[in-house]
Amino acid sequence: MRALDLDAEILRGDSAAGFELGMHVSEVDDIVNSAASLHRRPSVAELQANSGVLVVRNSFNAVTTVFFGDDQVRLAFNAEGRLFCIFLFKGYRGAYRQSIRIGTPLRLANAEHLLLFDEGDEMSYIDDGSGEILPGIAFIGRCSPLEADPDQPIFGFCVHDWSKQ
Repeated sequence: MRALDLDAEILRGDSAAGFELGMHVSEVDDIVNSAASLHRRPSVAELQANSGVLVVRNSFNAVTTVFFGDDQVRLAFNAEGRLFCIFLFKGYRGAYRQSIRIGTPLRLANAEHLLLFDEGDEMSYIDDGSGEILPGIAFIGRCSPLEADPDQPIFGFCVHDWSKQ
């Protein structure tokens, strides 16, 4: 069975926090079955008060989202129960490329990879070299382009495979 690992390496388009994109929700049954459940998105106050695991289920009782702590790690599952997105926020200690982690200035990630800011998602993605987004990871800053706020820290990561959404 899978377990949360707050120190796990962040691998673009693959894994983070001890979980792999594409895995089935049944692989975290031990975690899900012992967690508190809601049939709606939790409020900010509910997340702030969460010190364990909180599971969001849809109207068919299927797991859609798993929150660890006050949203340190969030797992998003598709309708088939496959993990398509891992969000990582404050309290996550793992790194991307051994040095880029929560709190690192976004400009250091930009030095590693040219970043493109997506105003719709309000996240920065890796430029594929032709001005297009290279999928697999997004860096969450202050919801503004690096040029407008060059000193913004990384507040979170979004490791994803949108094709599994």
